[in-house]
Amino acid sequence: MIQCATFAVMLLTNYQVSSAYETPSPLAVQLIIEFSKWQSWKQVVIFDDLTEGGGHVMKYTRPLLRCFSEQGVGLSLQPTSAPRLPEALDICTHRLGAIVFLDRLNNTSADNVLQLASSKRLFDYYISWLLITTRPDDVTIDTYLRNLTIGINSEVVVATASQFSSQQREQMRGFTNRTCRALRDYAHNHKYRNATVQSAVAMKNVTQNLAYSPTENSTACFRLVHIYKIRISDNCSLVVDPLGSWNPGSMMLRHPVDVVLRDNFHRLPIVVGVLNGTSEDQDNDGVSLEDQTPDDRPFDDFINFVANGLNASLETVLHEKVGTITNKVWSNLLGDVTNGNIDIGLGYITINDERLRDMCFSHPLIRYTRNIYIRPPESGTMRDIFLQPFNNRLLLGVAFVHVIIVVTIGTINYALRHVFNHSTARHYGYGEATLWCTSIMCMQGSPWNPCTLSGKLALLASLIFALVTYNAYAGFITSILSVQVPGIKTLEDLLQNNFKVGYSEYDDEFMRNANDSNLRQLYIKAFNGRESRLDTTLGLQRAINGRYGFFVSATSARRILKTTLIQQRCYLKEIEVKQTFTTVALPMEKDSPYKKIINLSILRMRERGVIDRIVKKMLPDMPNCNDPTTFHSARIADVYSAFIIIAAGIVMSVSITLLERIWSQRNNLKNRLTKGVSHHIKKNSQFPTHLTLQASENLIYNHGNSLRRRTQRPNMSLLPFQN
Repeated sequence: MIQCATFAVMLLTNYQVSSAYETPSPLAVQLIIEFSKWQSWKQVVIFDDLTEGGGHVMKYTRPLLRCFSEQGVGLSLQPTSAPRLPEALDICTHRLGAIVFLDRLNNTSADNVLQLASSKRLFDYYISWLLITTRPDDVTIDTYLRNLTIGINSEVVVATASQFSSQQREQMRGFTNRTCRALRDYAHNHKYRNATVQSAVAMKNVTQNLAYSPTENSTACFRLVHIYKIRISDNCSLVVDPLGSWNPGSMMLRHPVDVVLRDNFHRLPIVVGVLNGTSEDQDNDGVSLEDQTPDDRPFDDFINFVANGLNASLETVLHEKVGTITNKVWSNLLGDVTNGNIDIGLGYITINDERLRDMCFSHPLIRYTRNIYIRPPESGTMRDIFLQPFNNRLLLGVAFVHVIIVVTIGTINYALRHVFNHSTARHYGYGEATLWCTSIMCMQGSPWNPCTLSGKLALLASLIFALVTYNAYAGFITSILSVQVPGIKTLEDLLQNNFKVGYSEYDDEFMRNANDSNLRQLYIKAFNGRESRLDTTLGLQRAINGRYGFFVSATSARRILKTTLIQQRCYLKEIEVKQTFTTVALPMEKDSPYKKIINLSILRMRERGVIDRIVKKMLPDMPNCNDPTTFHSARIADVYSAFIIIAAGIVMSVSITLLERIWSQRNNLKNRLTKGVSHHIKKNSQFPTHLTLQASENLIYNHGNSLRRRTQRPNMSLLPFQN
């Protein structure tokens, strides 16, 4: 389950016997061998005093090395004072154990192995500690271990001997034949010494280590307890969990409680730093505090769920700003995170390399991004899909063929009536031929039914030509409508179009520090156009009006589109700016003991679907609207020539109607004049009254001709035509 784990075992002999160095008892060495096998260690590091007892160290390390070699376990040595930590415990290829003999441990020294491990936060999940004391009245837990940074993620086991070293000879003598040969030789040559009992004054108001473990088995050589603290700064939160007892060859132990199962804080607090800044505050990464709106607090739901799952209480610390770094020192909320004053920071805080150097983060919650919001143009440039499939030369060729067909049909009709003297053929002129040919070219058929073979061949050729041309024409139009016109899809496309741009007031810091060339162009263009530092609602409203691009965080824009601008939400399109992609997570101290527990809580919430509901509050989805079509279907802009043709036809029809009306009025005027003249002639002449109008017109015509002939005679006077 753990790929990279480090285990440290410390034999703590915290008693004073004499100034001479005393090697550990064979039972203690046997406990190390069996415990390392139980924990599946592959590497062991011994921490001991190499300056004063260097020669004595080899007395037990040689047999221990031989016993470990039989099990395939490696062994190395490190000093107890100023050891090389954490380098000595940094082996990630296999399990590692470290053995430390602290015969004359100076608890007040700041460079002993325990103090260094505490300062470097090595009491964590990946380093397991076994502390062995060979004195039944030892009070190490109360007097020393409570002040170390043993957090809830620690693996620390304390093994306390039930008897003094001098009383362990009989237990080891019965087990000597069952251990390795090197350890048997060490047990035969070991000299047991009596230890002095601590005074009652020294043990006043403290609890012995054996008091933390049950005493059912009074004959056990060692009793083991597992310890950790829920709050590192609170010694009262120390948890002591008995694991059982150990005798040579008999380990009645259960495994320590895994970090995954430590989900009970016993109502102890988790200190949470919460942003409570004004709208003018923002962090150095440009995440707007507008995102921490009081009407929508998804982080409250998250931290409350974590606290309820861990049976913990919440202690809130308000901060005005997220914080910046100055001279390698963080301020405000992030400063309290790095100093350990708060356990977790709550807010829209993004992950970057600068922050990762000084703190750690939980599993990412949402993807934080800044986008551009525009109203897509409803259509591109006006185009005529009826003219686009063919070029001008082809259109002229079709028109020429049209004229040829008209002439051919008219010629066939003329020859049929006048040359071949076909008695039943009707008289059709070129006007009727033009209409028939137009019907053929439009694939509407033709009422023309030629009687001759030549006419039928001409009609058949015309129909085939129209069929091929029409199908090719329709196919090209279909291909045009199926191709989508490339719109504005990236920031670069927006900058190349004639769009005004602006950005939110909360993103001013980010824009001024942006290194991307396109973002710099957007910043300069917005600054020159006085469209910088706009209110988010105002900027989105300008984008809705069209020909405007607004740069703002996705969390702010989507919330406003979901509430304030809900009626106009479908007008805008979101253009992702990949240069701004980052993730929002919860910052914690670099070696926070709560990192793994918080991450496990996040995974549980994700499995139960809680995270998805919280994320939707943190980053709402874009409004569900129908995707605007571009050229997938024909629009008015694509067929405007048809409307021009119908308009031109109507205008021409009206004009011809007026001309026909004028011509009709001319005929009516002529008829009225004729009737007036006829009536005048009948009234003043001897013409019979029963003459018809046609006869009157003929009479007037003949009378006029006679007058002209008389005037043309040379010696003839004109007869008066009066009565």
